[in-house]
Amino acid sequence: MQSAESSQKAYEEDEREEREEIASLVSKLPVLNDLFQLHFKIGEGTFSSVFLATLKTSEGVKKFAVKHLVPTCHVGRVERELKCLQNIGGTDHIVGLELCLRNAGSIVFIMPYLKHDRFSEYVYDMDVYETRDYMKALLTALRRVHKFGIIHRDVKPSNFLYDRCNRRYLLVDFGLAQQYNVENKSSSDLKVEVSENQTSKRKRSDENTVREPVEVTKRSTEGKCVCFGKPKICSLCIVRPPQTAPRAGTPGFRAPEVLLKYLFQTPAIDIWASGVMMLSILSGTQPFFRASDDCTALAEITTLFGSNRIQQCARKLGKKINFSENIPEVDFVTLCQKLRKRIKGKATNVLDNAGKAPQDLNYPTPAYDLLVRLLEPDYKRRITAEEALNHPFFNS
Repeated sequence: MQSAESSQKAYEEDEREEREEIASLVSKLPVLNDLFQLHFKIGEGTFSSVFLATLKTSEGVKKFAVKHLVPTCHVGRVERELKCLQNIGGTDHIVGLELCLRNAGSIVFIMPYLKHDRFSEYVYDMDVYETRDYMKALLTALRRVHKFGIIHRDVKPSNFLYDRCNRRYLLVDFGLAQQYNVENKSSSDLKVEVSENQTSKRKRSDENTVREPVEVTKRSTEGKCVCFGKPKICSLCIVRPPQTAPRAGTPGFRAPEVLLKYLFQTPAIDIWASGVMMLSILSGTQPFFRASDDCTALAEITTLFGSNRIQQCARKLGKKINFSENIPEVDFVTLCQKLRKRIKGKATNVLDNAGKAPQDLNYPTPAYDLLVRLLEPDYKRRITAEEALNHPFFNS
């Protein structure tokens, strides 16, 4: 009884805060209140809140999503998202922009609203044909995004809206999107290599001042780390600058190159995220990866692809990973089928429209072949959106 009362109080408190947030927004943007009636919050993220609104002149018939960006959001991020919506959106299952309003530090994007289902409501019982249409729509959207030289960086189920009844799709939220320029990659890579070599040369002269055995000092002056696998940090590692690389995105959907802090990330990270979504569908497991930090996430990926393959992937990125034991690679077909059988014992109430349990859904071999290509650890060998759309899975 007490728990029910506390839940009710928490609900009322959230509702009150939501009303206050809407009132604050319309007070900062009076024109918004002149045009729309804001109802309630339908989404929230680190940099924005999204509200359901109806156009007053349409007597509540036309619905829109009003995205309010937090005032502290960097102007470059706002401009980048705005350009993505204007230049890319409105076609190929990508959200468009109806209107942008600004007053002082308050900015809102007015976008079409799509009533959609939750991923957890349909991930367990999507048959072959529905999965094919779903993945085709997602990859079609990503193909268009990537043609503009843009990386979405936050592809996940909650950002790919799906109206199951009407078979409508919409890729949303370009708040983390960034420009990808292929031409600058080689020159930037060269500059970084030169800079790192110069830094190591400058710091070598300081190695003689460290009180360490002669052998250790000699090895340090050669520019090699001597603390690997030991409970200490050598002077060389102390002076090295911290590794900084783009790692924006949602845990569980970050590609290996993001987890390994590779500097020159490509649109392939979006393809990996789409592969994770397909893996959830074929295995009936949501979420599939549950790690809260990058190291654990890398360990989860290793249990699928094996230690040797992940080490090879890291080596190509100029990184090194050591494992305490050799971890074998798993077969995706066997894995997905076993996970579906496990669901039968733990969630027998999860049924599809025909009354079949998730494990009764059989996916063809091309589906698993596409999955493996989407989840290729080596980003250079990972299939592109254009190539994926020509895969036999969509043509069978």
